Amino acid sequence: MRAPLLSRRGLLAALPAGLAASSPRRLRALILSGRNNHDWRTTTPFLRKVLEATGRFEVAVEVEPPRLTAQDLAAFDVIVLDYNGPRWGATAEEAVADFVRGGRGLVVVHGASYAFGEMEILGDNHQRTGKFEPPWPDYERMTGAGWTNGPPRSGHGKRHEFRVDIVDREHPITRGLPPSFLIDDELYHRLVFQPNVHVLARAFDAPEMGGTGNFEPVLWTVRFGRGRVFHTTLGHDLKAMQAPGFRATFARGTEWAASGKVTLAAEPPEPAH
Repeated sequence: MRAPLLSRRGLLAALPAGLAASSPRRLRALILSGRNNHDWRTTTPFLRKVLEATGRFEVAVEVEPPRLTAQDLAAFDVIVLDYNGPRWGATAEEAVADFVRGGRGLVVVHGASYAFGEMEILGDNHQRTGKFEPPWPDYERMTGAGWTNGPPRSGHGKRHEFRVDIVDREHPITRGLPPSFLIDDELYHRLVFQPNVHVLARAFDAPEMGGTGNFEPVLWTVRFGRGRVFHTTLGHDLKAMQAPGFRATFARGTEWAASGKVTLAAEPPEPAH
């Protein structure tokens, strides 16, 4: 395991002594990345900046998830998935599933929605690989939904600006947020949902943009064992992630997944450049 993970000594050891002693403990987030058919080299650093800008998180990044062990994860409160690629192998997959099942948090971002399922493994910039793998059995149960080759097939229409409507305004993640927000993004549709999913927000999938003509869930939570999972299908690229609605729901969703409560303001701070 490489130094960027910081888990050998524990993240608390990386904090200034005064902060560790006198302030509420920062939540420890680990972003798993390093492979995606989206531009993870820009999205992963931005997700890190969004969390760090809140002052609530200490963040590490792992770009070789197959090397993970349960010991590596022990220092963290929440895992953020900005990954879509080949499976990781039994050791890493079991470590992540046990991490969440045991009471920690998980956040799933955009392309990670269709990782580890029945879809083709795509390369960088959506390159076709022709490669398929057996699905990771725990993954859809853990994340609340997955993609299917159908029929009907999961996917999305043309990228465009659309309105996201909050449908549960009393959940800690969405409480105090505006009732809706605009985002220029991809709108995923026809996902296959687990029965215990709790939808927080949805958007109308306009037929003229290649959509289904239905309202499609875009934000939801799910419980996996004792763990908390927040799933957002938003965040195709840096432009989409810069939308205030994305930043607010991502940061608050990550705090909820990590701790079970939300203290962050409804208006997200600007991340550092």
